[in-house]
Amino acid sequence: MKKPKQAKSDFDLVVENAFDFFQKSLEEFDKKPKYSVIHFHAAVELIMKARLLWEHWTLIITRPETANLKSFRSGDFQSVSIKDAKARLEAIVQEGLSQAEYECFLRLSDHRNRMVHFYHTGNTGNKSEFEKIVAEQCLAWYYVSRIFERWNEQFQSYKKGIAKIDKVMHKHRKYLKAKFGALGEDIERLKSRGILFSVCPSCGFKSFGEDSGNEPILDYECLVCKARETGLKVDCPKCGEENKLIGEPRHECSKCGHKFDEKDVQAFLTKDFVYDKHDPERSIVAHCDECGGYEMVVEVNHTWICSQCFSKYASEEVGQCEWCGSLSTGDLENSYFMGCAMCEGKSGWDSDKDD
Repeated sequence: MKKPKQAKSDFDLVVENAFDFFQKSLEEFDKKPKYSVIHFHAAVELIMKARLLWEHWTLIITRPETANLKSFRSGDFQSVSIKDAKARLEAIVQEGLSQAEYECFLRLSDHRNRMVHFYHTGNTGNKSEFEKIVAEQCLAWYYVSRIFERWNEQFQSYKKGIAKIDKVMHKHRKYLKAKFGALGEDIERLKSRGILFSVCPSCGFKSFGEDSGNEPILDYECLVCKARETGLKVDCPKCGEENKLIGEPRHECSKCGHKFDEKDVQAFLTKDFVYDKHDPERSIVAHCDECGGYEMVVEVNHTWICSQCFSKYASEEVGQCEWCGSLSTGDLENSYFMGCAMCEGKSGWDSDKDD
């Protein structure tokens, strides 16, 4: 007797739906760009919801307090937006989106909303707007691919599907090829000024300019698709080889294969400093409001950079929390009552006390 086939989980059904939207979007891109944008946005949104669903099904409902399992099973509920998904991923899952990822997905939402609620010039033959849509989709897929790597535990069984979509996504490059050709003189001029160019991880052209004027911090921008990243030049703690880590710390050493993490990056950036975490005035690390990293933000060449998410902050964006006394990024104007990246301030303390 055959073993009965196991029913698919809600998570698997949502992920498969997302991949179906990705596939449909790519099939429609040439002849139906409007629907391609709508379906691509739906796919990205579903991936965010799937990650929340992995934790608990109520997290994808706009108002979890009204959650009803029967209504959820029948699809009779209002689900979270990308904005709400980002907030819940950070607060509950502790694995949120970077600011660059979030801003890219919001731009995708803007394209989608204009397509649905009004009209979009990219759908009326406007070449410039059409190129913007191509670039945004390439960049969005690059960020989604990076998210799949971060959420490997949840999406490891979908590697073949991810690779298949990635292969098709690279066909988008043909629409940007003419733009890359037109930028030839600009790239050569920038090369003469010391700007290095490598292959862009988003669109695939050798148009990813590296500005190393503030080493070890590196700034990248693609002249074709406008992808932007922050990088760091870091020595491997195992073999001493110099590596360029782009976008995040999770890279392998080019020489010995050591897998970098945020602790390696922080140790490298603070190796020449004396750190006293009990004395905030002598502290050279701060909490990151962007990713929630605990004491991950380090000052380098008058710029503060997070060792975990590579977010950068000016000196005036780092301050001392009036409640817990630690250094943190973010809005600290009312930190005595509202707290910082790592505490809830007096309001949180009062509510705990009342409990």
